[in-house]
Amino acid sequence: MMIDDETIMIELIKIFLEDTGYLQFSGISDSTKALQAIFKEEPDIILLDIVMPKVDGYEILKKVRENPKTEHLPIIVLTSFSDSASKLKALELGATDFLTKPVDQSELALRVRNTLTFKAYQDRLAYFDPLTGLPNKKLYLERITKAIKSFNEKPGHLSLLNIRLGEYRKLTEGLGPKVSDSLLKKVSKRLLECVRSSDVISSHSSQDPTRVTAHISGDEFSILLSRIQHMGDASYVAERLITAFKKPLIVEERPIFVTLHIGISVFPNDGTEADVLLSKASNVADFLVDTKENIFQFYSSEANKHLKEKIELQQDLRAAISNSEFRLVYQPQVDSQTFEVKGAEALLRWDHPSKGFISPDIFIPLAEENGLMVEIGNRVLLDACYHAVALKDHGFFDVMVSINISGRQFSSADFLDTITKTLLVTGACASSIIFEITESFAMSDIHKTTEILRLIRALGIKVSVDDFGTGYSSLSYLKEFPIDELKIDKSFIDGLPDNTGDQAITSAIVTMAKKLNFKIVAEGVEHKSQLEYLQAIGCDLIQGYLFSKPVSQADFIQFCEDKAKI
Repeated sequence: MMIDDETIMIELIKIFLEDTGYLQFSGISDSTKALQAIFKEEPDIILLDIVMPKVDGYEILKKVRENPKTEHLPIIVLTSFSDSASKLKALELGATDFLTKPVDQSELALRVRNTLTFKAYQDRLAYFDPLTGLPNKKLYLERITKAIKSFNEKPGHLSLLNIRLGEYRKLTEGLGPKVSDSLLKKVSKRLLECVRSSDVISSHSSQDPTRVTAHISGDEFSILLSRIQHMGDASYVAERLITAFKKPLIVEERPIFVTLHIGISVFPNDGTEADVLLSKASNVADFLVDTKENIFQFYSSEANKHLKEKIELQQDLRAAISNSEFRLVYQPQVDSQTFEVKGAEALLRWDHPSKGFISPDIFIPLAEENGLMVEIGNRVLLDACYHAVALKDHGFFDVMVSINISGRQFSSADFLDTITKTLLVTGACASSIIFEITESFAMSDIHKTTEILRLIRALGIKVSVDDFGTGYSSLSYLKEFPIDELKIDKSFIDGLPDNTGDQAITSAIVTMAKKLNFKIVAEGVEHKSQLEYLQAIGCDLIQGYLFSKPVSQADFIQFCEDKAKI
């Protein structure tokens, strides 16, 4: 855009630039209308005259820089002034460059090209996600706003599909950051393929898919459907997405299944502002994120209520740490043959002062989202070590305490120092402690995990792999892994003794573990028939409601004393 009170100068510059290939050019000769035109048309660059009647170039320059939307807009000042004071004033007000009248055609083309190249680079940094290459939240909101404005001229619907990836944080913890980044790239590529092949998009929009698909943050993507004819068209696209993601994504030569939770908001029913529409679609996706299946849902007040409750719980979670609202309970582990108590798994519980018991399935993911898992995990480690000391004081020298270690805690830079200090402060014996890590996390970065586990075992602490059979284990690596114990996941115990599939898997795990000199713990044992099958195949330890539910520290010590009397 060029702003100059001399119409002939505007026409001359227009000819110059069109000869060079710049065909989208607008000229404003009335400086009083310049600001309105700038804010409406949003040009890529402005050529601005200084000396104009009524409103001069300095005033326009000042107003443009005061507006957040145009504060970085490139402005080349065209002036016949050659004095330093005039140029200095323009620089102070935010001019990008100068050209002296009369303008040389080749110099004009060079300045415009260089300025636009730099602007394109700045726009890339400011408006695009560096990982996926998709528009970021800032650019996406601007495009939604433009789409909404177009509805003033033509009727129709506009929909936003906000997409959250199921169990992404668990995948991140299990796979590691490198694989997680590759996963996000694969997800963005498949989303673009779906948008590109969608009849709704191709029939009613000429936009490129990369212009209507955005990476908002982390595991959150969004798709803008503009000019759809019917509200139901949004559900059609959501179904296409879900179908496409039923096929695994191949990441680092590994198949990974990703579930989609899609929240949908519709203009104008759910709002007339870009941020409102995006927020409502996001609320629905957050509401659906606890479900295990691919699912989509339109915005409702229920989803908004759920999100408010989640935000309140996040705030309460921070207070819970300082107010000591967390406590540990212990589920006994008994010898499968003698029924002697051999250990207990420390399990975290939250007694909310007004909401009562909050399930770990709810507050653990919240703690991970809010960066609190390391602090909470370190507190669990401290309390469990104190309990190990209490067991020794009561004469139970052979009873082990198993402590769950989160991926974030394990990966923290000071984890080994924290272990050493905790053992020193509590006086706990390292040989009475077992660390439990999940199988998926253990296999995420095998070499790094192996190195840290060796250092942990060098301290005298034993290592157990939890939820075994549900992750990505490679037996060739497992035989080299510095671990002492495998825990068979409850999902394989539930079907015993009748389910032939669970029989085969459980028997194979026990046989393999015996050959590798690993101890085997079966968790989730609830029935005598399950116990008898596990005894027959040689399982070492039994954990589950058949013997005891998780109990307080005092009750666990009493449980040990009662068993000792038998």
